[in-house]
Amino acid sequence: MSMNILRKSGLLVGLLVASMLMVMGIACGGSDAPERSSPTTGSSAAPAPAAPAAPAPAAKAAAPAAPAKAAAPKAAAPAKKAASPATKAAAKTAAPAKAAAPSGPTGKLIRAHHEVNPVFGTPWSGPYKWSAADLIGIGEHLFYFDKGNAMTPQMAKSWSVDPAGTKVTIELNKGMKWQSPKGHEDTDFGEADADSLVRWFNTVNGTVNPDSSYPDSGDLGAIFTKAEKTGDYTFTVGLVSPVFFCLPLSEFGCLGAAPVIGSTEHVDIMGADWASKNAVMTGPYVHGDCNAGDRCSVYAVEDHWRATPAVAEIEVIQVPEAQTQVAMLKSGEVDMAVVDYKLLADVVTGSDKLRFLETMPGGYVGQSIIFPGNLWEETHARSGEALNAWDSPAYDKDVPWIGDPWQVDSYHEGSTDSSVVRYTDTDNPAGMSDMEQARLVRLALSTAL
Repeated sequence: MSMNILRKSGLLVGLLVASMLMVMGIACGGSDAPERSSPTTGSSAAPAPAAPAAPAPAAKAAAPAAPAKAAAPKAAAPAKKAASPATKAAAKTAAPAKAAAPSGPTGKLIRAHHEVNPVFGTPWSGPYKWSAADLIGIGEHLFYFDKGNAMTPQMAKSWSVDPAGTKVTIELNKGMKWQSPKGHEDTDFGEADADSLVRWFNTVNGTVNPDSSYPDSGDLGAIFTKAEKTGDYTFTVGLVSPVFFCLPLSEFGCLGAAPVIGSTEHVDIMGADWASKNAVMTGPYVHGDCNAGDRCSVYAVEDHWRATPAVAEIEVIQVPEAQTQVAMLKSGEVDMAVVDYKLLADVVTGSDKLRFLETMPGGYVGQSIIFPGNLWEETHARSGEALNAWDSPAYDKDVPWIGDPWQVDSYHEGSTDSSVVRYTDTDNPAGMSDMEQARLVRLALSTAL
Protein backbone atom coordinates (compact mmCIF):
# COMPACT_ATOMS: atom_id res chain seq x y z
CA MET A 1 0.00 0.00 0.00
CA SER A 2 1.21 3.54 -0.64
CA MET A 3 0.06 7.02 0.25
CA ASN A 4 0.55 10.30 -1.59
CA ILE A 5 2.21 13.22 0.19
CA LEU A 6 2.32 16.85 -0.94
CA ARG A 7 4.31 19.94 0.01
CA LYS A 8 2.13 22.44 1.91
CA SER A 9 0.99 25.36 -0.18
CA GLY A 10 -1.85 27.80 -0.49
CA LEU A 11 -2.75 26.26 -3.85
CA LEU A 12 -3.68 22.87 -2.57
CA VAL A 13 -7.33 23.38 -1.72
CA GLY A 14 -8.13 24.52 -5.23
CA LEU A 15 -5.95 21.84 -6.77
CA LEU A 16 -7.59 18.99 -4.97
CA VAL A 17 -11.11 20.24 -5.49
CA ALA A 18 -10.36 20.46 -9.17
CA SER A 19 -8.41 17.32 -9.84
CA MET A 20 -9.97 14.84 -7.40
CA LEU A 21 -6.65 13.17 -6.66
CA MET A 22 -6.80 10.09 -4.49
CA VAL A 23 -5.17 10.07 -0.99
CA MET A 24 -2.72 12.96 -0.73
CA GLY A 25 -0.48 14.71 1.77
CA ILE A 26 1.63 18.02 1.56
CA ALA A 27 5.37 19.86 2.46
CA CYS A 28 4.76 23.51 3.91
CA GLY A 29 6.33 26.24 1.82
CA GLY A 30 7.75 28.44 4.53
CA SER A 31 10.51 31.01 4.30
CA ASP A 32 12.99 28.22 3.71
CA ALA A 33 10.98 26.70 0.84
CA PRO A 34 12.75 26.53 -2.53
CA GLU A 35 12.16 29.44 -4.87
CA ARG A 36 10.56 27.13 -7.46
CA SER A 37 7.46 26.75 -5.31
CA SER A 38 6.99 30.48 -4.74
CA PRO A 39 4.18 30.77 -7.33
CA THR A 40 2.02 28.56 -5.15
CA THR A 41 1.24 31.66 -3.06
CA GLY A 42 -0.56 33.10 -6.04
CA SER A 43 1.41 36.38 -5.82
CA SER A 44 3.38 35.99 -9.04
CA ALA A 45 2.57 35.28 -12.64
CA ALA A 46 2.29 31.68 -13.83
CA PRO A 47 5.58 30.36 -15.23
CA ALA A 48 6.10 29.47 -18.84
CA PRO A 49 5.36 25.76 -19.38
CA ALA A 50 8.82 25.06 -20.76
CA ALA A 51 10.68 26.48 -17.78
CA PRO A 52 10.02 24.73 -14.45
CA ALA A 53 12.22 27.23 -12.62
CA ALA A 54 10.57 30.31 -14.13
CA PRO A 55 8.74 31.30 -10.92
CA ALA A 56 12.07 32.00 -9.17
CA PRO A 57 12.71 35.31 -10.96
CA ALA A 58 9.27 36.44 -9.90
CA ALA A 59 10.25 36.02 -6.27
CA LYS A 60 13.52 37.85 -6.87
CA ALA A 61 11.71 40.63 -8.68
CA ALA A 62 10.29 41.77 -5.36
CA ALA A 63 13.76 42.13 -3.89
CA PRO A 64 14.41 45.74 -5.06
CA ALA A 65 11.66 46.90 -2.73
CA ALA A 66 13.72 45.83 0.27
CA PRO A 67 16.49 48.47 -0.07
CA ALA A 68 13.84 51.16 0.26
CA LYS A 69 13.61 50.33 3.95
CA ALA A 70 17.37 50.46 4.40
CA ALA A 71 17.79 53.66 2.37
CA ALA A 72 15.23 55.62 4.32
CA PRO A 73 17.05 55.59 7.71
CA LYS A 74 20.30 56.74 6.06
CA ALA A 75 18.62 59.69 4.41
CA ALA A 76 16.99 60.65 7.69
CA ALA A 77 20.08 60.23 9.88
CA PRO A 78 19.93 63.75 11.42
CA ALA A 79 16.40 63.11 12.60
CA LYS A 80 15.61 59.51 13.58
CA LYS A 81 11.87 60.15 13.79
CA ALA A 82 11.81 61.02 10.11
CA ALA A 83 12.78 57.47 9.30
CA SER A 84 9.49 56.11 10.53
CA PRO A 85 7.26 57.77 7.89
CA ALA A 86 9.70 56.69 5.18
CA THR A 87 9.49 53.09 6.33
CA LYS A 88 5.71 53.23 6.53
CA ALA A 89 5.54 54.75 3.07
CA ALA A 90 7.60 51.90 1.66
CA ALA A 91 5.30 49.37 3.30
CA LYS A 92 2.22 51.07 1.93
CA THR A 93 3.73 51.13 -1.53
CA ALA A 94 4.40 47.39 -1.43
CA ALA A 95 0.95 46.46 -0.12
CA PRO A 96 -1.02 46.78 -3.39
CA ALA A 97 1.06 43.93 -4.89
CA LYS A 98 -1.06 41.38 -3.00
CA ALA A 99 -4.29 42.98 -4.12
CA ALA A 100 -3.13 42.67 -7.72
CA ALA A 101 -2.59 38.90 -7.48
CA PRO A 102 -4.25 37.03 -10.36
CA SER A 103 -7.52 35.29 -9.57
CA GLY A 104 -7.17 32.45 -12.07
CA PRO A 105 -4.90 29.39 -12.01
CA THR A 106 -1.28 30.26 -11.14
CA GLY A 107 2.00 28.53 -10.39
CA LYS A 108 3.28 25.04 -10.93
CA LEU A 109 3.53 21.87 -8.86
CA ILE A 110 5.78 18.89 -9.52
CA ARG A 111 4.72 15.38 -8.57
CA ALA A 112 6.97 12.32 -8.35
CA HIS A 113 5.30 9.11 -9.52
CA HIS A 114 6.70 5.60 -9.75
CA GLU A 115 5.84 5.27 -13.43
CA VAL A 116 4.78 7.61 -16.22
CA ASN A 117 2.98 5.71 -18.98
CA PRO A 118 2.13 7.01 -22.44
CA VAL A 119 -1.22 8.68 -23.03
CA PHE A 120 -3.71 6.16 -24.40
CA GLY A 121 -6.41 8.27 -26.02
CA THR A 122 -8.33 5.20 -27.22
CA PRO A 123 -7.95 2.83 -24.25
CA TRP A 124 -10.49 0.37 -25.64
CA SER A 125 -7.98 -0.53 -28.38
CA GLY A 126 -4.72 -0.05 -26.49
CA PRO A 127 -2.70 -2.26 -24.16
CA TYR A 128 -4.13 -3.51 -20.88
CA LYS A 129 -2.44 -0.69 -19.01
CA TRP A 130 -3.39 2.58 -17.40
CA SER A 131 -2.69 5.83 -19.22
CA ALA A 132 -0.81 8.97 -18.17
CA ALA A 133 -4.20 10.61 -18.63
CA ASP A 134 -5.36 8.86 -15.45
CA LEU A 135 -2.78 10.55 -13.21
CA ILE A 136 -4.17 14.00 -12.52
CA GLY A 137 -7.46 15.72 -13.26
CA ILE A 138 -7.87 15.18 -17.01
CA GLY A 139 -10.89 12.92 -16.72
CA GLU A 140 -13.98 12.86 -14.55
CA HIS A 141 -16.29 10.15 -13.25
CA LEU A 142 -20.03 9.92 -13.53
CA PHE A 143 -20.04 9.59 -9.72
CA TYR A 144 -17.58 10.08 -6.88
CA PHE A 145 -17.22 9.39 -3.16
CA ASP A 146 -18.31 12.25 -0.88
CA LYS A 147 -19.38 12.26 2.77
CA GLY A 148 -19.95 8.53 2.86
CA ASN A 149 -21.88 8.39 -0.41
CA ALA A 150 -20.01 6.56 -3.18
CA MET A 151 -22.64 7.55 -5.73
CA THR A 152 -22.47 11.33 -5.37
CA PRO A 153 -23.13 12.71 -8.89
CA GLN A 154 -20.27 14.36 -10.77
CA MET A 155 -20.72 14.21 -14.55
CA ALA A 156 -24.10 12.66 -13.82
CA LYS A 157 -26.89 14.86 -12.52
CA SER A 158 -29.06 11.98 -11.28
CA TRP A 159 -29.54 8.23 -11.57
CA SER A 160 -32.25 5.67 -10.92
CA VAL A 161 -32.82 1.94 -11.30
CA ASP A 162 -36.21 0.64 -12.41
CA PRO A 163 -38.16 -1.43 -9.79
CA ALA A 164 -37.35 -4.70 -11.54
CA GLY A 165 -33.62 -3.95 -11.54
CA THR A 166 -33.33 -4.39 -15.31
CA LYS A 167 -31.86 -1.02 -16.29
CA VAL A 168 -30.33 2.16 -14.89
CA THR A 169 -31.28 5.62 -16.16
CA ILE A 170 -28.61 8.34 -15.96
CA GLU A 171 -29.18 12.05 -16.52
CA LEU A 172 -26.09 14.14 -17.37
CA ASN A 173 -25.18 17.69 -16.46
CA LYS A 174 -25.32 20.13 -19.36
CA GLY A 175 -22.38 22.19 -20.59
CA MET A 176 -19.62 19.61 -20.06
CA LYS A 177 -17.15 20.38 -22.83
CA TRP A 178 -14.76 17.80 -24.23
CA GLN A 179 -11.52 19.66 -23.46
CA SER A 180 -8.90 20.11 -26.17
CA PRO A 181 -5.35 18.97 -25.33
CA LYS A 182 -2.60 21.60 -25.08
CA GLY A 183 -1.71 22.89 -28.53
CA HIS A 184 -5.10 22.00 -30.00
CA GLU A 185 -7.20 24.68 -28.32
CA ASP A 186 -8.75 25.73 -31.64
CA THR A 187 -10.25 22.28 -32.23
CA ASP A 188 -13.83 21.91 -31.02
CA PHE A 189 -14.54 18.38 -29.80
CA GLY A 190 -18.11 19.17 -28.78
CA GLU A 191 -20.01 18.43 -25.60
CA ALA A 192 -20.44 15.35 -23.44
CA ASP A 193 -24.09 14.44 -24.01
CA ALA A 194 -26.20 11.29 -24.22
CA ASP A 195 -24.95 10.44 -27.72
CA SER A 196 -21.30 10.50 -26.68
CA LEU A 197 -21.85 8.62 -23.41
CA VAL A 198 -23.87 5.88 -25.11
CA ARG A 199 -21.13 5.48 -27.69
CA TRP A 200 -18.47 5.35 -24.95
CA PHE A 201 -20.36 2.69 -22.95
CA ASN A 202 -20.94 0.48 -25.96
CA THR A 203 -17.32 0.84 -27.10
CA VAL A 204 -15.55 -0.04 -23.84
CA ASN A 205 -17.97 -2.71 -22.55
CA GLY A 206 -16.51 -6.12 -23.41
CA THR A 207 -19.96 -7.72 -23.52
CA VAL A 208 -21.20 -5.28 -26.16
CA ASN A 209 -17.86 -4.91 -27.96
CA PRO A 210 -15.84 -8.17 -27.79
CA ASP A 211 -12.82 -6.38 -29.30
CA SER A 212 -12.53 -3.95 -26.38
CA SER A 213 -9.28 -4.12 -24.40
CA TYR A 214 -10.35 -1.37 -21.99
CA PRO A 215 -8.91 -2.12 -18.49
CA ASP A 216 -12.38 -2.10 -16.89
CA SER A 217 -14.02 -3.90 -19.81
CA GLY A 218 -14.73 -7.10 -17.89
CA ASP A 219 -16.04 -5.33 -14.79
CA LEU A 220 -18.41 -3.23 -16.87
CA GLY A 221 -19.50 -6.24 -18.94
CA ALA A 222 -20.32 -8.21 -15.79
CA ILE A 223 -22.85 -5.54 -14.74
CA PHE A 224 -24.07 -3.77 -17.88
CA THR A 225 -25.57 -4.70 -21.23
CA LYS A 226 -26.11 -2.24 -24.08
CA ALA A 227 -26.61 1.52 -23.52
CA GLU A 228 -29.35 3.45 -25.33
CA LYS A 229 -30.15 7.15 -25.67
CA THR A 230 -33.50 8.33 -24.28
CA GLY A 231 -33.00 12.12 -24.42
CA ASP A 232 -30.39 14.75 -25.26
CA TYR A 233 -28.79 14.30 -21.84
CA THR A 234 -30.43 11.09 -20.67
CA PHE A 235 -29.61 7.46 -21.44
CA THR A 236 -30.24 3.99 -20.07
CA VAL A 237 -27.94 1.01 -19.63
CA GLY A 238 -29.27 -2.52 -19.23
CA LEU A 239 -28.31 -4.51 -16.12
CA VAL A 240 -27.17 -8.13 -16.31
CA SER A 241 -28.81 -8.75 -12.91
CA PRO A 242 -30.55 -6.41 -10.43
CA VAL A 243 -28.21 -3.86 -8.82
CA PHE A 244 -29.73 -1.10 -6.68
CA PHE A 245 -27.12 0.20 -4.24
CA CYS A 246 -24.04 1.05 -6.31
CA LEU A 247 -22.68 0.93 -9.85
CA PRO A 248 -19.15 0.46 -11.25
CA LEU A 249 -19.10 4.08 -12.46
CA SER A 250 -17.70 5.85 -9.40
CA GLU A 251 -14.16 6.86 -8.43
CA PHE A 252 -15.01 4.91 -5.27
CA GLY A 253 -14.62 1.74 -7.33
CA CYS A 254 -18.02 0.15 -6.71
CA LEU A 255 -18.18 -3.43 -8.00
CA GLY A 256 -14.65 -3.39 -9.37
CA ALA A 257 -14.51 -0.61 -11.96
CA ALA A 258 -13.77 3.10 -11.51
CA PRO A 259 -13.63 4.48 -15.06
CA VAL A 260 -13.03 8.06 -16.11
CA ILE A 261 -15.12 8.97 -19.12
CA GLY A 262 -13.45 9.93 -22.40
CA SER A 263 -14.51 11.02 -25.84
CA THR A 264 -14.78 8.61 -28.75
CA GLU A 265 -15.67 11.34 -31.26
CA HIS A 266 -12.06 12.59 -31.36
CA VAL A 267 -11.32 9.54 -33.54
CA ASP A 268 -13.75 10.88 -36.17
CA ILE A 269 -12.45 14.45 -35.90
CA MET A 270 -8.67 13.91 -35.79
CA GLY A 271 -8.15 10.37 -37.06
CA ALA A 272 -7.27 7.14 -35.28
CA ASP A 273 -3.51 7.76 -35.04
CA TRP A 274 -3.84 11.18 -33.38
CA ALA A 275 -6.68 9.99 -31.16
CA SER A 276 -4.66 7.04 -29.86
CA LYS A 277 -2.04 9.45 -28.45
CA ASN A 278 -4.31 12.20 -27.13
CA ALA A 279 -6.95 11.94 -24.41
CA VAL A 280 -10.02 14.15 -24.80
CA MET A 281 -11.99 14.30 -21.55
CA THR A 282 -14.07 16.74 -19.50
CA GLY A 283 -11.78 17.31 -16.49
CA PRO A 284 -10.36 20.59 -15.16
CA TYR A 285 -6.93 19.82 -16.65
CA VAL A 286 -5.73 18.96 -20.17
CA HIS A 287 -2.51 17.19 -20.99
CA GLY A 288 0.41 18.65 -22.91
CA ASP A 289 3.61 16.81 -23.73
CA CYS A 290 3.76 13.35 -22.15
CA ASN A 291 6.88 11.24 -22.61
CA ALA A 292 6.62 7.68 -21.32
CA GLY A 293 9.25 6.85 -18.72
CA ASP A 294 10.05 10.52 -18.14
CA ARG A 295 7.39 13.16 -17.50
CA CYS A 296 3.92 14.41 -18.34
CA SER A 297 2.49 17.92 -17.91
CA VAL A 298 -1.13 18.94 -17.45
CA TYR A 299 -2.58 22.45 -17.65
CA ALA A 300 -5.57 24.07 -15.96
CA VAL A 301 -8.81 24.74 -17.79
CA GLU A 302 -9.93 28.27 -16.91
CA ASP A 303 -13.71 28.30 -17.29
CA HIS A 304 -14.36 24.69 -16.35
CA TRP A 305 -17.99 23.61 -15.98
CA ARG A 306 -17.49 22.35 -12.41
CA ALA A 307 -14.38 23.78 -10.72
CA THR A 308 -11.55 26.01 -11.94
CA PRO A 309 -8.21 24.79 -10.56
CA ALA A 310 -5.92 27.02 -8.49
CA VAL A 311 -2.73 25.55 -9.98
CA ALA A 312 -1.87 26.46 -13.56
CA GLU A 313 0.42 23.51 -14.31
CA ILE A 314 1.24 20.14 -12.76
CA GLU A 315 4.23 18.20 -14.01
CA VAL A 316 4.47 14.49 -13.20
CA ILE A 317 7.99 13.05 -13.30
CA GLN A 318 8.94 9.39 -13.14
CA VAL A 319 10.82 8.45 -9.96
CA PRO A 320 10.62 4.65 -9.50
CA GLU A 321 12.33 4.34 -6.12
CA ALA A 322 10.32 5.26 -3.00
CA GLN A 323 13.29 6.51 -0.97
CA THR A 324 14.28 8.81 -3.80
CA GLN A 325 10.77 10.24 -3.89
CA VAL A 326 10.96 10.94 -0.16
CA ALA A 327 14.37 12.61 -0.50
CA MET A 328 13.10 14.81 -3.34
CA LEU A 329 10.03 15.75 -1.33
CA LYS A 330 12.11 16.74 1.70
CA SER A 331 14.59 18.74 -0.39
CA GLY A 332 11.82 20.59 -2.19
CA GLU A 333 12.62 19.16 -5.61
CA VAL A 334 9.03 17.90 -5.82
CA ASP A 335 5.80 19.06 -4.21
CA MET A 336 3.97 15.74 -4.27
CA ALA A 337 5.20 12.17 -3.94
CA VAL A 338 3.90 8.65 -3.54
CA VAL A 339 5.24 7.07 -0.34
CA ASP A 340 5.17 3.42 0.68
CA TYR A 341 2.96 2.90 3.70
CA LYS A 342 5.83 1.41 5.71
CA LEU A 343 7.83 4.63 5.25
CA LEU A 344 5.13 7.03 6.44
CA ALA A 345 6.24 7.26 10.08
CA ASP A 346 9.82 8.12 9.16
CA VAL A 347 8.68 10.64 6.57
CA VAL A 348 6.41 12.70 8.79
CA THR A 349 8.12 12.35 12.20
CA GLY A 350 9.73 15.59 13.29
CA SER A 351 8.73 17.49 10.16
CA ASP A 352 6.37 20.44 10.11
CA LYS A 353 6.55 20.61 6.33
CA LEU A 354 4.81 17.33 5.56
CA ARG A 355 1.19 16.44 6.08
CA PHE A 356 -1.51 14.26 4.58
CA LEU A 357 -4.50 15.71 2.84
CA GLU A 358 -7.69 13.67 2.81
CA THR A 359 -9.33 13.80 -0.57
CA MET A 360 -11.99 11.16 0.04
CA PRO A 361 -14.03 12.74 2.87
CA GLY A 362 -15.49 10.10 5.13
CA GLY A 363 -12.25 8.23 5.68
CA TYR A 364 -12.96 5.36 3.30
CA VAL A 365 -10.01 3.05 2.72
CA GLY A 366 -10.47 0.16 0.32
CA GLN A 367 -8.55 -3.10 0.48
CA SER A 368 -8.83 -5.94 -2.01
CA ILE A 369 -7.88 -9.54 -1.29
CA ILE A 370 -7.75 -12.01 -4.16
CA PHE A 371 -7.96 -15.77 -3.65
CA PRO A 372 -6.20 -17.31 -6.65
CA GLY A 373 -5.87 -20.92 -7.68
CA ASN A 374 -9.42 -22.04 -8.41
CA LEU A 375 -9.40 -21.05 -12.06
CA TRP A 376 -10.21 -24.10 -14.17
CA GLU A 377 -11.06 -22.51 -17.53
CA GLU A 378 -10.25 -25.02 -20.24
CA THR A 379 -10.00 -22.69 -23.24
CA HIS A 380 -9.05 -19.06 -23.86
CA ALA A 381 -12.25 -16.97 -24.07
CA ARG A 382 -11.26 -15.24 -27.31
CA SER A 383 -8.79 -17.47 -29.12
CA GLY A 384 -10.17 -20.88 -28.10
CA GLU A 385 -6.64 -22.02 -27.26
CA ALA A 386 -6.38 -24.88 -24.73
CA LEU A 387 -5.20 -23.60 -21.33
CA ASN A 388 -4.62 -26.90 -19.47
CA ALA A 389 -4.54 -25.16 -16.09
CA TRP A 390 -4.38 -28.51 -14.28
CA ASP A 391 -0.84 -29.10 -15.56
CA SER A 392 0.53 -26.65 -12.99
CA PRO A 393 2.53 -28.23 -10.11
CA ALA A 394 0.57 -25.93 -7.79
CA TYR A 395 -2.24 -28.50 -7.98
CA ASP A 396 -0.16 -31.43 -6.73
CA LYS A 397 -1.49 -31.04 -3.18
CA ASP A 398 -5.11 -31.18 -2.03
CA VAL A 399 -5.98 -28.00 -0.08
CA PRO A 400 -9.42 -26.93 1.26
CA TRP A 401 -9.71 -23.79 -0.87
CA ILE A 402 -9.16 -25.58 -4.21
CA GLY A 403 -11.95 -27.68 -5.72
CA ASP A 404 -12.32 -30.29 -8.45
CA PRO A 405 -15.17 -29.07 -10.70
CA TRP A 406 -15.47 -32.39 -12.53
CA GLN A 407 -16.60 -34.33 -9.45
CA VAL A 408 -20.15 -33.12 -10.02
CA ASP A 409 -21.88 -34.66 -13.04
CA SER A 410 -23.69 -31.40 -13.81
CA TYR A 411 -20.40 -29.74 -14.71
CA HIS A 412 -19.02 -30.74 -18.07
CA GLU A 413 -16.98 -28.92 -20.69
CA GLY A 414 -15.82 -31.03 -23.59
CA SER A 415 -14.47 -34.44 -22.63
CA THR A 416 -12.53 -33.34 -19.54
CA ASP A 417 -13.12 -35.22 -16.28
CA SER A 418 -11.53 -35.65 -12.86
CA SER A 419 -8.67 -37.67 -14.32
CA VAL A 420 -6.86 -34.42 -15.17
CA VAL A 421 -6.74 -33.34 -11.50
CA ARG A 422 -3.26 -33.94 -10.06
CA TYR A 423 -4.27 -34.36 -6.41
CA THR A 424 -6.34 -37.01 -4.63
CA ASP A 425 -9.33 -35.49 -2.88
CA THR A 426 -9.43 -36.76 0.73
CA ASP A 427 -10.47 -33.86 2.98
CA ASN A 428 -14.13 -33.14 2.17
CA PRO A 429 -16.83 -33.53 4.85
CA ALA A 430 -19.27 -36.36 4.12
CA GLY A 431 -21.75 -35.51 1.40
CA MET A 432 -19.92 -32.33 0.31
CA SER A 433 -18.28 -31.90 -3.10
CA ASP A 434 -14.76 -30.59 -3.47
CA MET A 435 -15.95 -27.36 -5.14
CA GLU A 436 -18.54 -26.69 -2.42
CA GLN A 437 -15.88 -27.10 0.25
CA ALA A 438 -13.63 -24.64 -1.59
CA ARG A 439 -16.49 -22.15 -1.90
CA LEU A 440 -17.32 -22.32 1.82
CA VAL A 441 -13.68 -21.98 2.90
CA ARG A 442 -13.22 -18.90 0.70
CA LEU A 443 -16.48 -17.42 1.95
CA ALA A 444 -15.43 -17.97 5.57
CA LEU A 445 -12.05 -16.33 4.99
CA SER A 446 -13.66 -13.36 3.24
CA THR A 447 -16.19 -12.90 6.03
CA ALA A 448 -13.52 -13.16 8.73
CA LEU A 449 -11.33 -10.56 7.02
